[in-house]
Amino acid sequence: MLDWGNLEYFISCANHGTLSGCAKEMGVNHSTVSRKIEKLEKELALKLFERKNSGYTLTTHGKDLYKEVAKIDYKISELKEKFIPNPELMNGKLVIYKQGEGGSNMTNLITKLRSNFPNLVIHVLNGSDDADISTEIYDLGFIGTTKPPEDSIATLLTNIDMCIYGTKDYFDKNKNPNDFEWVAYKRNDKFDTDYIIKSFFQNPNIVISSNSYQDAHSLVANGNGVTFLTDLDGDNDERLICFNRDDYSFRIGFYLVQHELSRSNPIVAAVKKVILENTKDALQNTNFVSSNIKKKKQ
Repeated sequence: MLDWGNLEYFISCANHGTLSGCAKEMGVNHSTVSRKIEKLEKELALKLFERKNSGYTLTTHGKDLYKEVAKIDYKISELKEKFIPNPELMNGKLVIYKQGEGGSNMTNLITKLRSNFPNLVIHVLNGSDDADISTEIYDLGFIGTTKPPEDSIATLLTNIDMCIYGTKDYFDKNKNPNDFEWVAYKRNDKFDTDYIIKSFFQNPNIVISSNSYQDAHSLVANGNGVTFLTDLDGDNDERLICFNRDDYSFRIGFYLVQHELSRSNPIVAAVKKVILENTKDALQNTNFVSSNIKKKKQ
């Protein structure tokens, strides 16, 4: 039996003619699109695309399949529009993953969702900053990362600036950034400050390493060197000040991620729509800077 999810990727890739166009529409990376197409071709034992430098073009078999699948896709779209479930009648369980500690924003969001979906049971799964979301079972999630997990449909909500923070006393005693004592941390496999620090400084003096963002924050706030923190956390901690924000900062993305397995779940789709509508003010910058960390003058 064919996986309709793979057919959706097939339709999108045929429409766009490129992996990048399909990946952007589906909210995944190139390798996921390629894997889905290859799996479909293997299931059918047919070559559906000609791979060229200019993009993907349908083979004769691909064109025949597209004609049939496009009709089904259009009909499904019609049915979804016609039979959108009444939010007040929706019931079931929704798992929302939240990375790190959260505050009033998450509380306000849950309150809004409870208002829109009164019969929905919402379970909030709190993950530590060093947790890997790809190992969790969830429907929707909020994460700050340089690379969303491959098995998710990611929507960039906003960018977050990361800056060097330390105490005023520390910076008074240490003027030269090349002499800073660093507290490095690895939040997960996709965010390692050891690499980031070394992209700015050739021979950084890393005196403490941790797998906890919160521990790194606490350590520098008590005078133990410097580290990269989000401007949201650093600027709101009266013990800390930012060092030369213009020259030593970079951005990570804050994403709403949907597990690929919940793509066809109407409840998840309805909740996701409400979340995006209520976070549209945060959708200001879609030029996510991932590994494009600008090296500054030293």
